[in-house]
Amino acid sequence: MIFEYPYKPVIEDFSRDGLLSYTALVRILCNAANAHSDICGDSVFNIKGMDRAWVLTDWQIEITDYPKYGDELKAETWSEGFTSPLVANRNFLFYKNGEVCARGTTKWILLDLKSGRPSKIDPAYLEKYSTESKVVFEDKKLWRIPSAETWTTEMTIPVRRSDIDFNDHVHNVTYLDYAREVLPQDLFEKKFTRLRISYKTALKQGSTAICRYAQIENAQVVFIYDEEDHLCTQISFE
Repeated sequence: MIFEYPYKPVIEDFSRDGLLSYTALVRILCNAANAHSDICGDSVFNIKGMDRAWVLTDWQIEITDYPKYGDELKAETWSEGFTSPLVANRNFLFYKNGEVCARGTTKWILLDLKSGRPSKIDPAYLEKYSTESKVVFEDKKLWRIPSAETWTTEMTIPVRRSDIDFNDHVHNVTYLDYAREVLPQDLFEKKFTRLRISYKTALKQGSTAICRYAQIENAQVVFIYDEEDHLCTQISFE
């Protein structure tokens, strides 16, 4: 089933150039995915028997045309099903005025909340989503995030209580805000066309985000660590 999610933008979704910010785009796609789960009877707030939860591990997004203030916006999303017994894919198309302007894919694991480890995904669990074979990228292998040995800039950002989501850790979109803070000023305003995020370990309340930036090849990469130097998130902007 391809789920449609019309979206009415608000002023905070836009940069001062009048174009949709990429953090707003990611947030809209996240909300589309949540709305799809809701109608499939898989709400994150379905407390009864809640012993497992979907956890996002990867984003890959390509933006071909940034929407501007006043455009009509809509997202489409669907579950693609398995890539392995432990990983499921969800895909997205994003429209401005009826034309595709961005596309994305995500990877998810089903986390056992008692053990804290990924659990094998029962095919029957995905049946409620009526999975689709449609893909948005011909090459199903995710783009590589370049590794770095030295850093141009490092910034420490204390995790605020308001950064914590319903899962008691930093919301996945907030890592983008952290990453933008460490970028040079000219890149802070830049409209990137390719975005790749890989989540490793969650930051929680009371933690500190240590953001390290470097330009590698054609990518602007930010690696986010906690105060014990555990890698939490990798982000590549191109």
